[in-house]
Amino acid sequence: MTTHRRFLILPAPLKIAGAGLLALLALAVFSCAGTRAAPPTRTWRIDEAHTFIGFKIDAVGFPMTQGRFNRYAGRIRIDFAHPAQSFTSFTVDSASVDVGSPSFNDFVRSAVLLNVEKFPTLSFASTQVEKLDPHTARVTGDLTMLGVSKPITLTVAVDSDPAAKDGVVAFVATGKISRSDFGMIFGIPLIDDALEITVKTRALRDG
Repeated sequence: MTTHRRFLILPAPLKIAGAGLLALLALAVFSCAGTRAAPPTRTWRIDEAHTFIGFKIDAVGFPMTQGRFNRYAGRIRIDFAHPAQSFTSFTVDSASVDVGSPSFNDFVRSAVLLNVEKFPTLSFASTQVEKLDPHTARVTGDLTMLGVSKPITLTVAVDSDPAAKDGVVAFVATGKISRSDFGMIFGIPLIDDALEITVKTRALRDG
């Protein structure tokens, strides 16, 4: 199947069937990154060659398991004049999970964990963007997984200025969720309830 990763700046929320990522929520805080003057709106696109959407989870007696999602899509609205009004939503293709081996991938996709046949996507929609300092923001939103929606919070570190001439903004978004909040209770407590999320990516200015 062809991988689709197209990102659109649009005026209102949208649910997109297909793929996804936690990186998109971080784009909502580009307006918090620097001190230079910036226009009230700006179009950005994901640099797919420099994007990583990963997670890791610990278990008793086993090395830490690390994985990633490879297909995603979403939308972004960035308001430079009013950062709190920025918004992002996205979906993740659950079946695009990759933990390093075909057999392990199939297990993670099974009904005991992601249950991709019944729940083919994960989704996120931001509800609040808070500037913590010139290079850090907090993004809160609703994550839907296994048919359950819960609020989550990610911290976003922005590495560059969106008004810079090269038009590149790099960032890292990190956070934790409790998978039991979404009904994913398999293996607890031998498999950790906490799931760490890391997104490393950058965006390029269009136009």
